[in-house]
Amino acid sequence: MKRFLFKAFVFMAPPVVLGVAWTAFVVFMDYRSYRTLLVAPPGAEVAVCGDSQTKDALDPSIVPGLFNFSTAATTCDQDFMRLVDVLDANRGRFSHVLLDVSPLKLGYSIDTPVSELNSARVHALLYVYHHSDGGRPLGSVWALWRDVICVRKFNEFRKSLLRKRVWRSSMAGAFDPDKGRGFLDPRYVELALKDVAKKADRVNGRPPADVSLPIFGVLARSIELVRESGAVPVVTTMPLSRHLRNAIDTERMEAFRAVTASLADEMGVVWLDYLDLDLPDELWHDGNHLNRDGAKEFSVRFASDFGKLRSTHGEAAP
Repeated sequence: MKRFLFKAFVFMAPPVVLGVAWTAFVVFMDYRSYRTLLVAPPGAEVAVCGDSQTKDALDPSIVPGLFNFSTAATTCDQDFMRLVDVLDANRGRFSHVLLDVSPLKLGYSIDTPVSELNSARVHALLYVYHHSDGGRPLGSVWALWRDVICVRKFNEFRKSLLRKRVWRSSMAGAFDPDKGRGFLDPRYVELALKDVAKKADRVNGRPPADVSLPIFGVLARSIELVRESGAVPVVTTMPLSRHLRNAIDTERMEAFRAVTASLADEMGVVWLDYLDLDLPDELWHDGNHLNRDGAKEFSVRFASDFGKLRSTHGEAAP
């Protein structure tokens, strides 16, 4: 029996040690990368905190001065954590902060375990960095470790080596000008429509928007936080393709807009709402992500609207 236990120990020890070492390496490197990416480059005076819709919609060459700290599949509480980090790392740098809110956020509820929402698993480490009090149901520890540490972070590290680039944390996005397939490519239309159906089902499966939902409480806290930092908060909602707008239940869309408009009015902030902006199919990568041509066209419209807003409402208080 002792010999068997010894052999079992010898057999199990290497993978366990390797797993612990890799986990420690990932946490250290990802933390360092994330903290480095928090610092806005020179000339950046408008911070953007949202998800992949915002990240891919705003072309920095057309809307200058942006520090777009948006990333994919974030829930509203994750966005708030990242907003806290961005403002803390860039005290007094920003004149305006864009806070993006979308009806798709209704499908990324904070009461959904991260392990049950595949696209949000990548952000689990954010809770480690913020020493989460356990209020959010993280689900299976094994699933989180497997999908975040062993799969997503390994792929990030592998791609950084292949491309000979510094490892960037996936918790900090950047404009991606290479998205060009989508509805423009006949071979990709079927996949894009399946993506539309999945996202619409996620939203339609939840109750209509209500002011008591966490998404709106977090938005209110975010507005207050931005004002405390000395910047002007601006609420935005990026456009959706006609396919996704038609697939989401009308009652849920109207409820979302009514509550968002009411909150913006109550808190005295401008809401730049582009949900009704109808852009041709060839400008979309999928149901809610613009491709590079779409980003150029939309960014021209956004730059004009935002320029008018700044001239009308002025800059942040000194």
